[in-house]
Amino acid sequence: MTFWILVGAIVIVHLHLEYRLWIRREVDIFAKYRTPSCPPLASASRAYYAKAVFLFLLVVIQACGLAFREALVFSFAVYALLLVVLLPRTAYNLANLLLAAGCLAGWWIERSS
Repeated sequence: MTFWILVGAIVIVHLHLEYRLWIRREVDIFAKYRTPSCPPLASASRAYYAKAVFLFLLVVIQACGLAFREALVFSFAVYALLLVVLLPRTAYNLANLLLAAGCLAGWWIERSS
């Protein structure tokens, strides 16, 4: 179940980002990752780095033979950790970490049964 929540969240967040970027023409599209004390460019570059690592790991893990589902769960877990390490603690970043933990727990339960 948590895997499908993850997939739905990724789709919704991506579509919302595209809407904000191309329709509303917002400048600070990475505001959800930062607090007022974190400069917009710093938060944008750190969020971009975390997303790049996420996508790189997603491809490499699949190339190593793991299924897409496992690759998505593991790469998203690294992404969520990077958000918490590289950026200020925001509700969005902590929600990603909780979702990653739920997905990892779901994977562990499925693997154990």
